[in-house]
Amino acid sequence: MSTPSGASIRARLTRMNLIVVIVSIVLSTAGNLYFTLHNSQDALDSTLVNSAAILSRVDLLQEALEGTRSTQELAEFLDVTTQSTRDIDLILVGDTQSNLLYAPDHDLVDTPYSGTALTDALAGAAPYTSDETGPMGSEHSAYAPIRDDDGNVIGFIIVGVYFRSMAQLTRHTVVVLSVVGLAAAVVGSTLALRLSKRIKDSLMGYEPDAFVHRFHQREDIMDALEEGIMAIDRDKKLIFLNTAAADMFSLNRDEVMGQPLSQFYPRSTLDRILRTGKPEYNVSITSLKDVRVLADRLPLYEDGKLNGAVSIFRNRTELTRMADDLTGVRHMVEAMRAYTHEFLNKLHVILGLLQIGEPEKAQQYIMDTTQIHREAVNRIMNQLHEPSVAALLVGKTSRANELGIRLTLDRESALREDSDWLPPDAYVTILGNLIENAIEVLNQSRSATKEIFVSIRENPDSLLLCVEDTGPGIPGALRRTMFQRGASTKGRHRGTGLSLVQEVVDAYHGEIRVESESGVGTSFFISFCRDEFPADKE
Repeated sequence: MSTPSGASIRARLTRMNLIVVIVSIVLSTAGNLYFTLHNSQDALDSTLVNSAAILSRVDLLQEALEGTRSTQELAEFLDVTTQSTRDIDLILVGDTQSNLLYAPDHDLVDTPYSGTALTDALAGAAPYTSDETGPMGSEHSAYAPIRDDDGNVIGFIIVGVYFRSMAQLTRHTVVVLSVVGLAAAVVGSTLALRLSKRIKDSLMGYEPDAFVHRFHQREDIMDALEEGIMAIDRDKKLIFLNTAAADMFSLNRDEVMGQPLSQFYPRSTLDRILRTGKPEYNVSITSLKDVRVLADRLPLYEDGKLNGAVSIFRNRTELTRMADDLTGVRHMVEAMRAYTHEFLNKLHVILGLLQIGEPEKAQQYIMDTTQIHREAVNRIMNQLHEPSVAALLVGKTSRANELGIRLTLDRESALREDSDWLPPDAYVTILGNLIENAIEVLNQSRSATKEIFVSIRENPDSLLLCVEDTGPGIPGALRRTMFQRGASTKGRHRGTGLSLVQEVVDAYHGEIRVESESGVGTSFFISFCRDEFPADKE
């Protein structure tokens, strides 16, 4: 994947590396060349001076100047010395008249030395060095006097190297440093390529510019979502907060980013995921007034290790309100249908009493029936102040009566209209399915007593929902699987009611207990406790 514009990261790193290497080579070559040549010059001067001083004391040179030894012997000795000494190019020996007794070019013997740096040596000065052009070319040499046994100067010796040898040394030094620099460039380029590959792999194959572009694109997408997203790392610090979540919780993203969760949102228990490592779904948040929000919490793993947690918030205020309205209407319609069917049956009874000439009994029947239904409805409405739940119970009571089943609400039952335990649709799902199952079981039963008892006990620290029936009980083979979707004795495409109940109870961290005895009946107990209930934790 290439970058939108410009060179790739590999080309840029390689180019940068080459520039750094070239600059480093130039600077290091200049520095090393200076110090190398300076040190080489010092070493060369020391070598030449020492060689001149030593050779000036050789008896053969003194005897040759005094005439007691032949110049042929002197030439043989100095030829061997010059050839065997790597740092010396030439040796010249002359008398006090500047006439040469020995030179590498034997044709120069007996000719005068033409250099100008000889005066101090003939004057008896200590060995010294000088640059000049002698009879064999430009050279850097050391000059020393040759003395007899009495200490008188009888000649001179010159030990030197040609400038071309020094230039060759300089070239050799430059070549060595250049080779080292080239090797450094190759190594640096290889490392740059490896580094660019690692960087690109860490960016999932994207060039840095393309990665940044996509990163900002995804941030824009996250900010455009209606769902809020909040993420923390393993240290419980905020690492991501999109616009929707910031608006939901009235937070300033720039101020809270990187802050501990407990500092800006102390009621949150998102960090619980860091302890359990288990996801949580449909957690209701009640810390937001007049807003109904559900949250899904998921652990974040990196290389198999729990590295953080993310919470996705869904604002369900309007949908919940519509669902509550629709749920209430549905059950009111169901109640009206049951009332209509039952009303027709009672009309038939009244018509029959009138036709057989019993108007007094017809009048009493009407009064008794009206009183019973009025009392039943009034009691339900007085005890249950949540409209959807009350409508459900009224509808189910009429349906049960129609089938010859008595449905009774416990007189101690109570439910507030603003109950924060469960949303209305959760109550309807739990109670509606349990009561409908009981009605179906009792309608198929031949039991003489067909009754359903419903109890709703709401306390500050707990909520208990109970539905009991006098049916035949749950078969033993079905008890282990009755909460699984599709588990039913009613045929295909059935068995969803109890599975829905189980899902709602799990979502709100409740517990289900079932007691069933063959021929006696079945009881479902659903309980929620404040210390386990997640709604007040966010």
